Amino acid sequence: MTINNKKIWITEHELYKAGDFQEAILIGNKFLSTKVKRNIIINNRFADFYFMETPIESRIQSVQYDVLTLSLSLPDAAEEASAKIELYAFNNFQFRILTGTKDAEKNIIVFSDFSEMAAGLWRMFIHVDNKLYPLNLLEPFAEPFSSYHHQLRILSRNSVFYLELIPHSVKIDSLLIEEKQNYEYLVSLALSGGNTGFEYSLLVDEPKSGMLKSYPLKRQNERLQTRLPMKELLENLFVKRFFLVEHSEEPKVYRFSMDKQLLNDTTTHYKIISNSQFVKLRFYRRKDLSLGLAMTQAKLKKAIREVNDFQLKGVIGSIEEFIGSKAYLMIEDRLSQDSLQVPITGEFTVDLNSLDLIGIKSKDKTVLDLFVVIENVSGEIIRKEKIRYNKARYKKDNYYSYKKQYDDQGNEHHFMITTTPFNNVKVESFTIRSHVKIPVDVEAKDENIWLMGERTNTAQDNGIVFFKWLQENTSIESYYVIEEDSSDYEHIKHIPNVLIFGSDKHFEIAFKAKVLLGTHDLENILPYKPARGFFGYEETVKIFLQHGVLGRKNVEYHKKNYDMPFDLFIVSSDPEKQVIVMDEMGYEDHEVAATGLARFDKLLQVNLPKDILLMPTWRDWINTDEQFLKSEYFLAYANLIQNEKLLSLLEEYNVNINFYPHYRAQDYFQSEIENMHERIKFIPLGSQTVQQLLIDHALLITDYSSVSFDFTLLNKPVVYYHFDVDRFFRKGILRPIEETFIGGIGTYEEELVTIIEDRIKSNFANFEYEITGIIKHQDQQNSRRIYDEVQKLIEVKKATKV
Repeated sequence: MTINNKKIWITEHELYKAGDFQEAILIGNKFLSTKVKRNIIINNRFADFYFMETPIESRIQSVQYDVLTLSLSLPDAAEEASAKIELYAFNNFQFRILTGTKDAEKNIIVFSDFSEMAAGLWRMFIHVDNKLYPLNLLEPFAEPFSSYHHQLRILSRNSVFYLELIPHSVKIDSLLIEEKQNYEYLVSLALSGGNTGFEYSLLVDEPKSGMLKSYPLKRQNERLQTRLPMKELLENLFVKRFFLVEHSEEPKVYRFSMDKQLLNDTTTHYKIISNSQFVKLRFYRRKDLSLGLAMTQAKLKKAIREVNDFQLKGVIGSIEEFIGSKAYLMIEDRLSQDSLQVPITGEFTVDLNSLDLIGIKSKDKTVLDLFVVIENVSGEIIRKEKIRYNKARYKKDNYYSYKKQYDDQGNEHHFMITTTPFNNVKVESFTIRSHVKIPVDVEAKDENIWLMGERTNTAQDNGIVFFKWLQENTSIESYYVIEEDSSDYEHIKHIPNVLIFGSDKHFEIAFKAKVLLGTHDLENILPYKPARGFFGYEETVKIFLQHGVLGRKNVEYHKKNYDMPFDLFIVSSDPEKQVIVMDEMGYEDHEVAATGLARFDKLLQVNLPKDILLMPTWRDWINTDEQFLKSEYFLAYANLIQNEKLLSLLEEYNVNINFYPHYRAQDYFQSEIENMHERIKFIPLGSQTVQQLLIDHALLITDYSSVSFDFTLLNKPVVYYHFDVDRFFRKGILRPIEETFIGGIGTYEEELVTIIEDRIKSNFANFEYEITGIIKHQDQQNSRRIYDEVQKLIEVKKATKV
């Protein structure tokens, strides 16, 4: 902060306690959330709402189980409106919508069903004519009431109306957990104050997957008992929570309230066998004082320690945790999943020279991933995990060991042992067919020949837009490369200078092109390895066209990740250039240009759409089919597109959700989710361009994808699903969330659906945000600026060489 233009520190007051000031502030027409931790953040999180300063007076008429009856002095606009009244409840970072019904007297409104509200303090507003009026309480009201999950208290702070929701809890006097036969666990507990006459059940909740299972509790000598079939609970190894459900005329669900010493009187740690491997079970007291269950599978210890002469030396341990099982090193083609398996135990050496790597290649240019697999006595793979190199020095354009091999037709197969950004070992390979002519002087390059592309199988991004612009506006001999079996190839194959990846013409142009331009790594546009020593690669000019706006997750394009980094890095704004690409990623000022992205030139909204696009990005920690189907990621989106409230909203407002999963998740969602609701439409990869999808929809739901900036540039709303935000940004976030996630943010399913509901009811009005700090140029001249920057770079390099 500054006072009289002098900077001052803010320090903690002696009375400050962690967690203070977790309450939003209404100032003028803004409702500002606050967060105090190591720093102070005041955020206009609800900028899309218009808050009125003038309060509406209210009285509590009555309360009963899950029902609140109010009398309100409604404005004229509300008096003339329908019989439905919406009450908006805001806490510091979330909001909920409660729908009330007016009776004949117009000013008496009944609100029921508080199931979507979470614990905490909520400030109440009435929604009238797209405005939110704060509610004041004319008279204090001391009587609490209950819903299924909470006790609700009505509070008046300086006459402001708040609802405080406090979870039901029940004191547990004793708790015993005993292991029985057939993986059943007897749970026996005694309630403080003795048992009532109600029937109870034990509810097991798995928050990450949404799984709920209920087990009836029987009375036995003043105790309540049930048997937990652990095989049911082992379907997912996510953390479980336990609740007590009271089955009465006013049913309630209770958290356990346990003293620290309570679990000392029973066994809490167990080790059982599941899927031919040991799993550790741990019952524990959670931070909210309730009972939890953590389940941990055996850890597979493995590593590569040395890479020399195309041999791998490594170690595998903890095999005793896998009952009667064997371990193999698997070398698997990434596309076809054809593989070789080599048995390994303890300290091992695998000589890749002796393996038929050519025989498992699916394409001329491919990647072979390395896994350790554990196979049980029935021959079933029970674990499959990538293996890391302890001495990895990650560089995208280098390798640890290399060999060249010829097949029976005289084709050259090049193999390089490399690592991923996570230090997982892989083998990259490319082939040069025997009839391909390699120039005598591979270092001679033509500065008028530019080769560009995106991913090897796409033509939807900055690459194809810039390629078309060059052809229409310049004399540059530009070429675009794409795989022949790509669906996008069919849309562009009629355009001159479109090359099939790996074709003779592709090699010819790749050997001659001076300028290489890619939206991703140049691996995607060259038929050989982009590394020093391969066909004059060091003599090329390397342009990163970019495929999004940086500022969220840590990407892999840091200058330190290359022996020969990009010569020019394209960005969309000066803050992105300075804060991200220069300060964070290590590039110099002259190596970065804030031109804007080429694809922004084609973002023109003509017609007003009304459907919703659901377009999540990928999770880099998911490596196998089994991991995917058990992942929080898969379950989150599978549950979302089956959410009953969301589906009823789509029906009521005649809106569809078009679901376009990330290309790596397409097959999973398409095959695993059966009988989708008719309002949920699956969009196959390549059936439409991403740019056209953005233009054709009124609302975008994503999680962390940078296509959200394109949508915002079209002046349309984006809603973000941040159910795993801490894990996604576990390696850090480049700019604060509130600076780059421009729109509504839902951290769990019910909150997300509420935000979607609000946008639908607002006729898909956009959130009001300033975006010049994200996208500098809001015109259709981005390609022109990129071209000018590349030409300047070529001239500088020529002058330097002279």
